[in-house]
Amino acid sequence: MRWVRFVVAVVIGLSVPLTTAPTAQADPMQSLVDAGGAESHARGTTAGIAVIDRVTGAYTDNGPTGHQLRFGSASLVKLFIADVLLRRARSGGIPLGPADQDALARMLRSSDDAAASAFWGRLGGSAIVTDVAGRYGLTGTTPPTNPRFWGLTQVTARDMVVFYDGMLSGRGGLHPADRDLVLGHLRAATSRGTDGVYQWFGLHDGLPREPVIGIKQGWMCCFADGFIWRHSVGIVGPDARYVVAVLTRDPGHLGAAHTDASVTRIVQRMFPAGLIPRVQGAIADRWYALGGPNSRLGLPVRDEIPLVRGGAMSAFERGAVYWSPPTGARWVFGDILLAYSAQRGETGPLGYPTTDEIPLPGGAYSGFQGGAVYWSPATGAHWFDHAVWGAWGRQRWETGPLGYPTTDRIALAGGAYTAFQGGAVYWSPTTGAHWIDHPIWSAWGRQRWETGPLGYPTTDRIALARGGAYTAFSGGAVYSSPATGAHWFDHGIWGAYGAQGWETGPLGYPTSDQYATAAGKRVDFQHGSLTVTPSGQVLRNAPLPPTSSPGTSAPTAAGTPAPPAAGSPAATSSAAPGPATDDEPVPTPAPAGTP
Repeated sequence: MRWVRFVVAVVIGLSVPLTTAPTAQADPMQSLVDAGGAESHARGTTAGIAVIDRVTGAYTDNGPTGHQLRFGSASLVKLFIADVLLRRARSGGIPLGPADQDALARMLRSSDDAAASAFWGRLGGSAIVTDVAGRYGLTGTTPPTNPRFWGLTQVTARDMVVFYDGMLSGRGGLHPADRDLVLGHLRAATSRGTDGVYQWFGLHDGLPREPVIGIKQGWMCCFADGFIWRHSVGIVGPDARYVVAVLTRDPGHLGAAHTDASVTRIVQRMFPAGLIPRVQGAIADRWYALGGPNSRLGLPVRDEIPLVRGGAMSAFERGAVYWSPPTGARWVFGDILLAYSAQRGETGPLGYPTTDEIPLPGGAYSGFQGGAVYWSPATGAHWFDHAVWGAWGRQRWETGPLGYPTTDRIALAGGAYTAFQGGAVYWSPTTGAHWIDHPIWSAWGRQRWETGPLGYPTTDRIALARGGAYTAFSGGAVYSSPATGAHWFDHGIWGAYGAQGWETGPLGYPTSDQYATAAGKRVDFQHGSLTVTPSGQVLRNAPLPPTSSPGTSAPTAAGTPAPPAAGSPAATSSAAPGPATDDEPVPTPAPAGTP
């Protein structure tokens, strides 16, 4: 399946400094974070969870546990050490030689404790924490009560995502080159620390479909409080869009394996698709309502795209969700999406979708501001505007005689048309939209459709006696019946025919198109003929000169497609003119009208 192209308020009571202002709509991350909190509760693990979407500026946490409860930082404090080290080296306050660079890499990639201890003492110990907390606005972060043990620095999940966001944005004062250095080390985190502990629990193992993750893990056990601590904090995505912190603790008797599994299971519960869905606001609400990763749309494949007139679109594996203020969030799928995109999507004549895809007998459709796209397996997906839609609807849409559309809306000279399985709908500003069946369409086509003497239709197909029908046009009419086929004549003949009672009168249905004779224009009927002379005199059953013969064809207009031949071509009658029972003039009829 091919297809082309493609909003989030803060839901907390905190003031969190971020890099970008949030756009308007709701934060869909809250339900995901709440799911992670439920998982931690079910496992008996205390967890602080916080997420920042750096594109929208939306911050989400799992309540007081996420932004108030302090956790022993364990190795997370190594991020603070790296920040202060690089800032001081950048200002010339301390040297940073190759050995220091190697130690920094080991500390960030493999959580090397010896390197951290050396830098901790060299940079002033607890002063590191005080400095970083002040510059980044970490309101819940405090130095360890015993300055010898850097791992007992107290942090919150909220503070950790704020720190990452401030580091990436430069708000905390870290030079861009130093930020990139730290980011590169975090993205190269090893599977085990230098102490042999497995450190890919949490974000790494919980998000296997994210191609780029930078993590800093923390683990320690059983100080005076008797807790096991396991933390997974990092940035997700090649654009570092998301910052996620999951801080956990368990009573020591549960064992490290239980807590490791808790961190990973929390991440998996939040993001069951193995990635962070790049959707937000009303689009995300619609996607999750459809089933999220298990919906027919599949997974999001890129960030939300802003569109014209304040709208937006998110692309998914098998479809897209469009949003605009007047239409809300609507999903478009498969071949209907392809047809919509072929008309330039929201910038084209259809505008934004106004419905989701709606199943129909044998097909489906999606409504749009400017019309609709209908699809069936036999016809594919085709679009038309509201004028055509209304005329088609008068015939019960796809369940009526026209069936499904077989072409898009096609522009014509002064109008447009859409072909259907059972005929066509033509429109012009002066005549409106009207439908015709295949026999009438073929007879009209012999006269060059809308560019010929008949012009555009002015009525729908109207059923008549004995299975017949007619459609009126600007310049005349076409009558059809199973016995005679479909034939056209202009208003002059139509008026004379009406004076004879039309198809229910003595003449019956026409058996020829209008053609020229020496006496004037003539049409043959089942039981006679009518001729209108140049002076307007009407002759019934006037004899034909020997050299005259009925003409039933005309050149085809270039550029206007002929109606489909298969299934319902117009019948071409070879009936001879009716017997000449009365060659006297008949009274001039009143102006032609619609019977």
